[in-house]
Amino acid sequence: MWHGRTDRIQRPPIAAINALAADLRAEGRDLIDLGQAILGLPPPPAAMEAVRSYLETSEPHGYSPDPGLPEVRDRVAGFLRRHKGLAAAEASELLLTCGANQAFVNALLALTQPGDEIVLFGPYYFDHLFAIELGSCVPVEVGLRHDAGRFVLDWSALEAALTERTRCVVLVSPANPAGMVFRPDEVAKLCELCRRRGLWLISDETYDLLTFPPARHQSPATMGILDEVVVLGSFSKTFALAGWRIGYLYGPAELVEETIKVQDAIVVCAPVPAQLAAAAAVAHADEYCAHAVAELERRRDALLEGLAAVPQLTPIVPDGATFVMAAIDAPVSSVDFATTILREAGVVTVPGSAFGPSGEGYLRLSFGNQRGARLREAAGRLRTALC
Repeated sequence: MWHGRTDRIQRPPIAAINALAADLRAEGRDLIDLGQAILGLPPPPAAMEAVRSYLETSEPHGYSPDPGLPEVRDRVAGFLRRHKGLAAAEASELLLTCGANQAFVNALLALTQPGDEIVLFGPYYFDHLFAIELGSCVPVEVGLRHDAGRFVLDWSALEAALTERTRCVVLVSPANPAGMVFRPDEVAKLCELCRRRGLWLISDETYDLLTFPPARHQSPATMGILDEVVVLGSFSKTFALAGWRIGYLYGPAELVEETIKVQDAIVVCAPVPAQLAAAAAVAHADEYCAHAVAELERRRDALLEGLAAVPQLTPIVPDGATFVMAAIDAPVSSVDFATTILREAGVVTVPGSAFGPSGEGYLRLSFGNQRGARLREAAGRLRTALC
């Protein structure tokens, strides 16, 4: 057996699904990919123009300071003030990272000691689990309840899960994979619980500007209840810059200073071209995000309309993000179900068990990376294969 930090980590079932999909494509199969949760739109033109201008300069293409270029940190701090309600956000409280995943690792390693317990709401984002295990911490899953067509927090289960070893609670809103947006009253109650128990709240807000009315995202850092909040964000989804690997960490200045140590050890700095792309993109947040949300709503509705004719799948209407969780009405595991529809319908999905025990019995289907006609075709293929 391999002896190292990685030996605790099991690759998620999506790895096997992706491998099978690659084999089927190599055979010439036409697959519809509802697996990857990306925004299937081009980035803002200004972002690409900023990168082109950078590439055409004759200056050396070196590192930026570890926390990011000062002018980009200033621009992103302004974005947080204007678009996220973080009225006091300053560049000194901000670190640019290689996406929200790295921001999570930075925060986790700066805040914890081996053996600390970290609460995840299940179904959870599996990369958070991997980071917790790599950090020799203990993941504690608190399952969300499915109630009246949406996922909701189980407050009694959360209270029961907290121990003297609990260090952090992780909130993802809009949630991956559940698609729910935690209501402001729920976020406030969670902040008060963390304040009372002396816990840090790590708030992953990757999909924050991609919410569907009447749902409204509110960052716990805006509520004035809890000082021990670290906000993680990404430009991968909001501005379709997934491959550029650019995100941020925002929190108390002393925590940011500690996370810079982690950053220097792992990557030194976020890619400079990606920083410049993000700086240009945030200047166009209003018009770009309005367009993205409108298009995502059309794609969501196309998928939901198609799934209404597939009796083995009961979708939960998402409040935001780019995917639908659908309950499976069949006596098989989510891995077996996802494998069957990939082979028989040519539709790639993610089995719910990839997101922990609470995800078993569900599929995640992403509508963000396909147009409406293709989504309707995917639902038609599922109906033909399963009915």
